[in-house]
Amino acid sequence: MATYYILRRANGDVFTLEVNGVSYVAVWADERDVRRSKSANPDLMVYIPAPADERFLKRRFGDHPIRFFLVDGRDPDLRTGREITPEEVFGEATLPKAA
Repeated sequence: MATYYILRRANGDVFTLEVNGVSYVAVWADERDVRRSKSANPDLMVYIPAPADERFLKRRFGDHPIRFFLVDGRDPDLRTGREITPEEVFGEATLPKAA
């Protein structure tokens, strides 16, 4: 299973971006892509890369549905990429929904 990366601040804030009016948690396919995006976008320097962790994100966002945007590592503008599902990010064994 591939490991995807997100950007977090020390206080736990997760980097999100808006694409066509929709808010997404940005994810990258590898740390090299994250570094490329950070070098092209100085505002991201306050964030550190971290593996996308399902439990952490569920605690952070609660019951709100989480949408993910896979940033294209070849184009660091943060607008090129595609939406991916939680199953793609976390694998098929996602946590069960609470009853």
